[in-house]
Amino acid sequence: MTNYFLKFILLAGMLLTGFPGHAQTPTVGLLFFEPETSDGYTLFTPEGNQSVYLINNCGEKINEWTFSETPGLTCYLLDNGTLLRAGKDSIEIRDWNNNLLWSYATMANGIRQHHDIHPLPNGNILCVCRDLYTPAEIIAEGRDPALVVGDVALEKIVELSPAGEHDADIVWEWKFIDHLIQDFDNTKLNFGNVKDHPELLDLNFHNNNNFDYIHLNAVAYNPALDQIIITARHLSELYIIDHSTTILEAAGHSGGNSGMGGDFLWRWGNPQVYREGGDPDQKLFLPHNGKWVDPGYLDEGKISVFNNGGDGSSTFSSVHLITPVIENGIYLKENNQFVPLDFEWTWSGSILGEVVDEINKSGAHSLPNGNFIICQTSLGQVSEIMKNGTHLWTYMNPSGDIIYNQYESIPPLKNSIFRAEKYPVIFPGFAGQDMTPQGLIEDQNPVSDSCITITGIGVAEEVAVSIINPVERGKIQFNQNIRVNAIEITDINGKLVYKQGFFHGNAFQIDLIPAMYILQLHFDNKMEIRKIIVF
Repeated sequence: MTNYFLKFILLAGMLLTGFPGHAQTPTVGLLFFEPETSDGYTLFTPEGNQSVYLINNCGEKINEWTFSETPGLTCYLLDNGTLLRAGKDSIEIRDWNNNLLWSYATMANGIRQHHDIHPLPNGNILCVCRDLYTPAEIIAEGRDPALVVGDVALEKIVELSPAGEHDADIVWEWKFIDHLIQDFDNTKLNFGNVKDHPELLDLNFHNNNNFDYIHLNAVAYNPALDQIIITARHLSELYIIDHSTTILEAAGHSGGNSGMGGDFLWRWGNPQVYREGGDPDQKLFLPHNGKWVDPGYLDEGKISVFNNGGDGSSTFSSVHLITPVIENGIYLKENNQFVPLDFEWTWSGSILGEVVDEINKSGAHSLPNGNFIICQTSLGQVSEIMKNGTHLWTYMNPSGDIIYNQYESIPPLKNSIFRAEKYPVIFPGFAGQDMTPQGLIEDQNPVSDSCITITGIGVAEEVAVSIINPVERGKIQFNQNIRVNAIEITDINGKLVYKQGFFHGNAFQIDLIPAMYILQLHFDNKMEIRKIIVF
């Protein structure tokens, strides 16, 4: 028998008889999984080295890229299969095979990029950047001198349009310095009643951060609205601004689709910053990773955010969904506070027996079926949960200053990751790529070994249509009659081995050698995927 067939017989036997217990739980790699884990691939970049990894649900490496420097701090797969990553002093794009396509030296070009970038549909890149203002400059803007102990950092958003192999043009920018209000110095043009101007930022709000006053850590884009959302950790707020403006309009208070220029269209998390409400009205504490849920997902258009905590009494972090209300292009308020007045959904709890409590960094985002990915930076850990709190999957990054192996202890923060992104299997960037697993990053992992078996059962993101597994005597049997536009079956290497057009029924015959396959059901406006084992 071939090695492949022997492995198949072993996996099939495990599928039918159960899974072996593990004498010892691994400390890295795949730590936990359930069959209901959403199909997809997880992307992450370790903070301590120059690598980026894409793994499957079993913790197997699908691809690895190596960049020229450590991250600063995020990376994104693009629809064309290339990878965009921010480094400490530059931004790079590499193809699937790690060839450098474009790089831009941000620091050398006077751009202090930090924390996050975001790709736009037109190929441009949004960057979170920092400008420094001297004491004289910030006092001239109306800052109370008693709050000034040195330079003050305020953020801006820069849109870069890549040019050539190493250049970029700044085609749009937005700055906090242009959207301030203060009631300290009536000789300044931005003097006014803070309470009457929630579209502007109070330059003298006391948050005990005299240098890093705002600390943006995330930027995201909504193409349907042509709006940008940014996350301000030290103000405990999210802000939405209009991207349809010109550079001149973005610096002012009129223009763009909103007619408000670069002023805040919506802000949320801590209404005390604009002199509304009290302590009970603050919902966010040092948050990270505010972003819209992607189109076509169950929670499309809502906003997800990781709430670190830090109100002085909490001992946990939390994950949330927020649903702003828009009428005629205007974000609504209630009792002078932007709505909603509370979260639509919230989760806080434990993963693998440990309370999720991340003081710094970390993130969360929604998946197509409504499940959530949670990244814990300090642990280098990524998990998937259902909205009811059911824990489905956890992976611990083994890559840091060295590759840590299955039972090794990891020193604190040596395997940290800023964020992780999970992409569905139908993500356009995977089309035509070699998705064959390349083994583990760590040396070995018994949980990953068992995972191969479980992923053959055929559990899908939507369980209304299921398949009887394993497939015997060449008959694929559904649990009900289905009507689809086409059926395709590929082997584990992505090769198409069966295809038929319109199908209506609950069973059909195939003639395939014993192996594991991927079956695709093409409906009018979606594709569902099932994993099958043919005996």
